[in-house]
Amino acid sequence: MTESDRFQDNSSGVISDNKYKKNWLPKDSFGDLGQWRNYNEAIGYLRLMNQVYAGGYSDWRLPTCQEVESLYDTAYDHLDWEDEIVHISTLFVNKCSNYLWTSEKDENQNVCRINLRNKELEYIDPGTRDHQAARLVRDI
Repeated sequence: MTESDRFQDNSSGVISDNKYKKNWLPKDSFGDLGQWRNYNEAIGYLRLMNQVYAGGYSDWRLPTCQEVESLYDTAYDHLDWEDEIVHISTLFVNKCSNYLWTSEKDENQNVCRINLRNKELEYIDPGTRDHQAARLVRDI
């Protein structure tokens, strides 16, 4: 499946992933607000996007580790906030964060994040704010 087949920009302002049947917001919380978010602030951003019916929907959520990993593809070269290459579709808004929160926690209540520069997943303290953002997803 090619990028143009897999990802489509919709008139409602969301990006559809036709392979995994998901909708994604084109901006992460950093691109939207210009501020980094710790995990609780990412949840606050999620609630706000649901209250304003972003893209016409109110069922946005943080992605699972597997869902956010599915965005990573070395066939895509896109620029993050430091003008470094991240491997996500160019339909997503430029200057995004390279670190994205997920919905998954470990036994110590650390939260999983992905680095879109290298696909590295790691569990970190939910209070970490620097360079963290939320990219929201919903099921189609």
